[in-house]
Amino acid sequence: MRTECEKRRMSTGPKPGTIKAGTFDAFRLARERGSLHGKFDAATSDRLYDWLAEGEAPVTWTITGTADAVGRPAIAIEIEATVPLECQRCLASMEWPVKQRTVTLLAKSEAEGDALDEGSDNEVLVAAAPLDALTLIEDELLLSLPYAPAHADGECVAPE
Repeated sequence: MRTECEKRRMSTGPKPGTIKAGTFDAFRLARERGSLHGKFDAATSDRLYDWLAEGEAPVTWTITGTADAVGRPAIAIEIEATVPLECQRCLASMEWPVKQRTVTLLAKSEAEGDALDEGSDNEVLVAAAPLDALTLIEDELLLSLPYAPAHADGECVAPE
């Protein structure tokens, strides 16, 4: 579970009334209990480039329509990845496993989002417009990465 500092409301996607490739209607996905899935190499992402060390960063993702315990529309965002990071102790590359599942409540407006945010421990996402799946996946991956990655004690590579 995320701390209050990490908890935030995300607004993402194109302007209302527009649809582009890679976007989806989150409320429809939740209502129909649909599912989207895919794979991408996070090393090719402009948003993740500065966070990753050199190498491939395969990410497998799924976005599933669901509801919370009281029936409010939500999406479950799941990512599984192994990404290369730079150890902040020895500056060597290291593989960082990521396995994250986040259930995010859907709001139709900022006002509804504020109300949901106060009454729930879940993430809240304003989904008034179609959402960009890849942007959501990048957000989840960024939130799951450590601020200062480091090898476990005793595993750092000695400098040459």
